[in-house]
Amino acid sequence: MLFEFSNKERYDVLKSLYNDGKKHNQIQKDSGIPGSEISRHLKRLKEKNLIVKNINNEYKITNIGKIFIRMMDIFEVSLENKDFFNSHEITSIPINLIFQLGKLKSVELGTKTMENMEIFENLVKNSEEFLYAITDQYQKSLLKEAENKMKKKSINIRALVDKNLLKSYNIPDGWSKLFKDPVKFFKEMLENIRILDLINISLVVSDKGAILFLSKDGQIDYSQCLIDNHENFINWTIELFEWYWKKGVSLRSFIRKERAK
Repeated sequence: MLFEFSNKERYDVLKSLYNDGKKHNQIQKDSGIPGSEISRHLKRLKEKNLIVKNINNEYKITNIGKIFIRMMDIFEVSLENKDFFNSHEITSIPINLIFQLGKLKSVELGTKTMENMEIFENLVKNSEEFLYAITDQYQKSLLKEAENKMKKKSINIRALVDKNLLKSYNIPDGWSKLFKDPVKFFKEMLENIRILDLINISLVVSDKGAILFLSKDGQIDYSQCLIDNHENFINWTIELFEWYWKKGVSLRSFIRKERAK
């Protein structure tokens, strides 16, 4: 079955039928493939039950054909970014989202650490409707930005942070002076931040786009990442964030446990 997809023209013919049935001449017009070749491809696809021909002489893709198209979309995205996926830990992505990689055809690979972190910060600064983050890094420069955004009741901010980051961080003198209203800020934090025992991905997703870092050799690699502002990638990373959010522990309960020690 997979052999049928090794021919690009035949694959393109099948993809052209994904949403609508078409007649022979319409397929030829849309694809620019010679009529004789169209006939040959349609015959092979029909023999494999990937398409059917109805009484109106329209060719339609079968459910099995649609399944294989979705599978090939996953292969396309995976192969386009094969070096990234081969060198990073992808088991941190739940399997249901792995099966949705085919939606991420416009995703780009960021390969420069400074540029990647600049995109990370800009997504935080430019967000207007929502902002979700998973991080193992303490970024003092973004805390003021977070406070300002929390004052805007229209924006939803949530974050997941590494438990060890909070345990190892010592609050310096004068730290609270960073904020106009530190008490209010920390109350907001208690409701909008959760703790994970171990974080092996880092991401920021907002209404402006998303960026995702994976682990490499036991540490999150900030030198390479996936970046995109297409709604497919935004929705995909939101689903990834929500999956981890359900695993997170309340910051309030975490503080109580630490105080009790």
